[in-house]
Amino acid sequence: MSSTFQATTAIRATGAALLSMLVLLSIILIAESYGSDRSKGAVAAHRAAHVVATQFSWMFEASAHTLQRIEDAAILTPPAAEAPRPILNLHDAVRDLPNGLYYAVYDARGDILYSSLAAPQHINVSGRAYFATARAGTELHIAPMLTDQQNGAQAFIIARRLDVAGRFGGVATIAVPVSTLATLAQTLGLDERSTVSLVASDGMLIARNPPIPPMDLSQSALFKELAKAPDGFYETVSPADGVERIVGYWQLKGWPVIAIAGLDRSGAMAEFWRSMGTATILALPILFGMVWLVHDLIRLLRRDEDRQRALTIANERAGFLLREIHHRVKNNLQTVSSLIRLERLPEATKAGLLGRLNAMVAVHEAMYRSDQFEEICVAPYLERLIENVAKSHGYGVTVRMNIAPVRLTGDRAMQLGLLANELVSNAFKHAFTPRRGGLLEVSVQPVSEPGATSVMLRLVVADDGPGYDPAKAPPQMGSRLIAAFTSQLGGTLSIDSAGPTQVTVEFPKDYLAEGMAEGETPQPRSAQDRSTAGARSIAAIRLSNPLRSSKRT
Repeated sequence: MSSTFQATTAIRATGAALLSMLVLLSIILIAESYGSDRSKGAVAAHRAAHVVATQFSWMFEASAHTLQRIEDAAILTPPAAEAPRPILNLHDAVRDLPNGLYYAVYDARGDILYSSLAAPQHINVSGRAYFATARAGTELHIAPMLTDQQNGAQAFIIARRLDVAGRFGGVATIAVPVSTLATLAQTLGLDERSTVSLVASDGMLIARNPPIPPMDLSQSALFKELAKAPDGFYETVSPADGVERIVGYWQLKGWPVIAIAGLDRSGAMAEFWRSMGTATILALPILFGMVWLVHDLIRLLRRDEDRQRALTIANERAGFLLREIHHRVKNNLQTVSSLIRLERLPEATKAGLLGRLNAMVAVHEAMYRSDQFEEICVAPYLERLIENVAKSHGYGVTVRMNIAPVRLTGDRAMQLGLLANELVSNAFKHAFTPRRGGLLEVSVQPVSEPGATSVMLRLVVADDGPGYDPAKAPPQMGSRLIAAFTSQLGGTLSIDSAGPTQVTVEFPKDYLAEGMAEGETPQPRSAQDRSTAGARSIAAIRLSNPLRSSKRT
């Protein structure tokens, strides 16, 4: 049975180790690959945001200088009539600036005065938010994306307030087409699900590619990250279209604008998923082999578990039968006790027999109640036994017990209980009956002896009675039983009766009786102990033994 158990344990350990190593290695490789590709995506998003920030920082700086030059070149006079005035060309003022941008100047009423277009239309921008902001006193303002009135294209506006004689004289504007962001995204190699955006420091979206209507992003993850650092990256689900992206951001120095590059997470992790697909195809044969091996191991383990289950059931059945046996023995002994109570015997004889039966009953009861059939703890067993003896006599005797939690086999515990019962009963009969009270001390403690091959225990029963003279004590049954129980325990007996009586019995905790002939007296383990215990046990049975001459029964 042990070899089968060891083989099962080895198979289980080997299978668990192989599976654990494979799973651990796979997790490590996947985690490293995933982290590497994720880091690459984050670095790419951060780098793209830096490029966008650099590009638009230059564009905003150039636009600011352009607006200054436009302000210097434009001639503004307060409007004197309602009739439209001719639109002047700004070509000379902006000829050295970036192509693709649209420049214009509007007077205090919002009517266009100057334009960089070849054939501009007469328009009025007094209803635009950037015009109202400039008229309210803001010198330079970047307005969110809108539809340009001149060409219908989507653009965001950089507006500068113009003053004449200390009063609001109009607005100079630069319209930056949103298509500029699309060109920049293509240059960066971004796919169609990735984005390039400009966001104002108040959270308003200035422009985005692909274009969406302006929206407030002040509560988005961007501003939580911006509070930690002026540039960086994070992962989020876009509040605009719900796409999961790796976002790089960079705050423009000197401008209330944040440049953003959002990489589609699925696109950024495409290389990882391709690698995972390849690895999965290569790992399929290994996985199939491992599954077959695990299946075979599980089948073997299930067979072994069935056998173990059957053994467990048989063991539980055996335990139940042992409990039932001890329970029935205890009931039979109690039946014998009841029969003895019905017999017409002297009370002293009847009490002695009942005490010895109770000592045996208590052992069997302790076994079936605790499910400990090999050993029992003697402390609760002896305490209960001694308390019952004290109650049966009914005297006002103070009983002090100091019993160590030693565990003995059932047979030795019963022998110790019978011996303690005789000694305690003897003390009640002869030390306390005349006085109807007194002090009884009972202790069982381990004894440390140098060179001993087994643990020795010491039983001491002491009373505060007047003692007795061994020479005047006739032999009784009790003394012969005490000597016999001491011999069965393989112990030694000593009595001090000069004053208060103290009986001491020392015996080995572990006791061997192998190889004994029928009727032979058991001996303790060591040769020295066997010699001493044998001599004292034989002497205990002789008439010269102090207990035989004792008056105590």
